[in-house]
Amino acid sequence: MSETDADEEYGTAELNDRGRLTIPKALRDDLSLEGGTEFRVVREGGDIRLVRELPELETLTRGDEWGKETFRDAGDATFGGR
Repeated sequence: MSETDADEEYGTAELNDRGRLTIPKALRDDLSLEGGTEFRVVREGGDIRLVRELPELETLTRGDEWGKETFRDAGDATFGGR
């Protein structure tokens, strides 16, 4: 992540009365965040940082069956925009 990515602002978010916070849609879209994405919550003094928990990677060998989620996050870099 470059410094410009880290410093980009996406607006504000408000904590509701049930303690829920909505991440702005533009940021969810930019980071490909979907419902069910897990975050580690880290306190840094008076600030809160959310750290996305990435799923464990699995190594498949020839002949293993690939699940439907295999290429979920592959994107244009893998398939050239096809």
